[in-house]
Amino acid sequence: MPKHIFRLVSLILGLLVVAIIAKPFLTVDSFYRFGHYRANSVTEIAAQEPVLQTARYCEGCHSARHAQWSAGSHKSVTCEICHGAAQGHPQNGKLPIPKDAVKLCTQCHEAMPGRPRTQPQIQVAQHSSGQQCTVCHNPHSPKIAAALVKVAGDAAAGKQRAAACASCHGTDGISPNDTWPNLAGQNAAYLARILAAYKSGDQKDVAMTPLAQALGDAEIQNLAAYYAGLGCKSAPGKSAAGDAAAGKALAKNCAACHGETGGGSNPAWPKLAAQKPGYLVNALKAFKAGLRKDPMMAGVSRGLSDTDIANLAAYYAAQSCQSTK
Repeated sequence: MPKHIFRLVSLILGLLVVAIIAKPFLTVDSFYRFGHYRANSVTEIAAQEPVLQTARYCEGCHSARHAQWSAGSHKSVTCEICHGAAQGHPQNGKLPIPKDAVKLCTQCHEAMPGRPRTQPQIQVAQHSSGQQCTVCHNPHSPKIAAALVKVAGDAAAGKQRAAACASCHGTDGISPNDTWPNLAGQNAAYLARILAAYKSGDQKDVAMTPLAQALGDAEIQNLAAYYAGLGCKSAPGKSAAGDAAAGKALAKNCAACHGETGGGSNPAWPKLAAQKPGYLVNALKAFKAGLRKDPMMAGVSRGLSDTDIANLAAYYAAQSCQSTK
């Protein structure tokens, strides 16, 4: 065997012997105790407090929101996905509330190829006009935030109470004045919700606030049931000042909440079809000026000119309210 080969083999064997002798001195006693290379890491990790606490940790203090969350499709999204890790909470302060809901929600709900069709998807640019998702949607249970108000009133009792409303809204719920709304055939849930808002002060109006504050909760339910049960066909009125054709084009942005022709898509929101044009104009201007409070309508109305408002009012006033009576 050549000398250089012999020297190389001898060097390799020497290094191998040194490694075998040195191994016990360089390896911790716990080596391979819990598997290859884990050493004491298993017990060290197990001794650490979990960073993610799970939704059950939140239930004690946030039972109402936990109930909403667990009853909806968001139950697969834990609290800490949106609010951050709860380790040390509440002793170390409140968890953050996400400010940019659009950025957060579109991680799962922005339309893109390959996503399951059962998962709601949106085209962001066309969906919300720049509004935050939480304006319409309850983040803990992604239904429309304007949740359906259950109405179980007595229409006969409501008819008696409505006598005090006839001077403004008509004996049959059709207003004699262009600036006051028709109530006949309106969604009962919306009527109950808006009357309760006037009563609580969440919504203010010089005429309606004191009248609503005099109503009991049962009377609100009765009035809502009565007016919702009336025929909604309005008597012909004076022609609206706006351009109905131009209003139709604008109304496409309102269809998600109010339906394509103003007939309503959710009972918690008002029907606009066949409504008084003067009332519609005043209501939209009040939302734009901040005199009427609604986060969704504030954003929608902000970009409307007076001409746009007149056109929308003309379009909705000309539509059939599609009464079945």
